[in-house]
Amino acid sequence: MKDRYLINSILRAGRILKALSEGKGSFTLRETAQMMKLDRSTVYRVLLSLEKCGLVEKDEKAGTYSLGLGAFEIGSAYQRRADFVPIAKPFMEELARKAQETVNLAVLSGTEILYLDKVDSPRSVGVMSKIGQRNPVYCTSLGKSLLAFQREEDQERIVAEIEFTPLTPHTITSRKELLKELNQIRSQGYALDRREIEEDVECIAAPIRNHLGNAIAAISISGPQKKIQTPREKEYVGWVTEAAEGISSRLGFKKGAEIPVLARAFAGKPKAGRKERQKKAGDKIEGCKTMSEFLNPPIPLCQRGVKGGFS
Repeated sequence: MKDRYLINSILRAGRILKALSEGKGSFTLRETAQMMKLDRSTVYRVLLSLEKCGLVEKDEKAGTYSLGLGAFEIGSAYQRRADFVPIAKPFMEELARKAQETVNLAVLSGTEILYLDKVDSPRSVGVMSKIGQRNPVYCTSLGKSLLAFQREEDQERIVAEIEFTPLTPHTITSRKELLKELNQIRSQGYALDRREIEEDVECIAAPIRNHLGNAIAAISISGPQKKIQTPREKEYVGWVTEAAEGISSRLGFKKGAEIPVLARAFAGKPKAGRKERQKKAGDKIEGCKTMSEFLNPPIPLCQRGVKGGFS
């Protein structure tokens, strides 16, 4: 297992940074140690190192630690990488107007989704979601729509890591059930959340693809009004898939750029006949040594749109 190569001190630092990004945002040494379930001397050394890097700042008067300017700079760098957000914004606003629902934009992050942007419902009653919030992949339409269109090996790895917890009576609680639904999502091109994460909320989502065919994000509508298994379900689905396709088109995606097909050309160790498989996958992959090299070509963003690799 790759776990044996992990560095515990870096893992602890990552956990502390994540904790500081949530909740009240600033904690004393004692509070941080209690959250991490570590002794104070260990946590102090990690915080001191993070402070030296500019990732954490200490309020000497209050004796509390919070995220520093360095963390903001790293977050800003990620946001620049995710430059499809401003492209998606007008599509999100139009979708919110049509559906009268909250519209969310999210990316895949391990076994969770991370919300990058949202447009609130024009109606007074909407769904409370926050940019930067996370939710599980298996019980959200955003998560399922992203997971369904990942490469087979990535999908299998993520599904194997999921800890299924029933959040409502409708939540998917088994690997078999999830895989069955992912197959259906791949076939139909969109995903449904049938009150699986919140009892009074239904959602519809569709994947957003970049110029290489990667499902790099997903867009959804969510709200309390009933959408699924109603006479208007097709209308709602149409609006969502239309918005996803519009954003994808702006990112340079053309139908037919299927990542699962391309991935097979790079599967396993080099074998006889690989050149032939590459040729079938398309002339663009000729000369690439790895799938990573093909999916993330060293071409400026201004020329190629959004870089893949968010999964």
